[in-house]
Amino acid sequence: MDAKLEQKAAEVIQKIQNDPELQKEFAAAPAKTIEKLAGINIPDFMEPMIEKVIREQIAKGADAADPMELVRKFLK
Repeated sequence: MDAKLEQKAAEVIQKIQNDPELQKEFAAAPAKTIEKLAGINIPDFMEPMIEKVIREQIAKGADAADPMELVRKFLK
């Protein structure tokens, strides 16, 4: 991951971690929340895949309040 992308990801993660309302929003609609906070457009065909992976991780006990944990698992 390039430095700019890594910095943007860290900013999004920090926003989610610091705002309980964003944590709820992220848990309900991860792709849309990421799009909104990062100011990007995730291609429509990728959204269901992202949603599935993040929801599976939350169901397995990953903490939605720790989006970095979810991002690490998604990038593996």
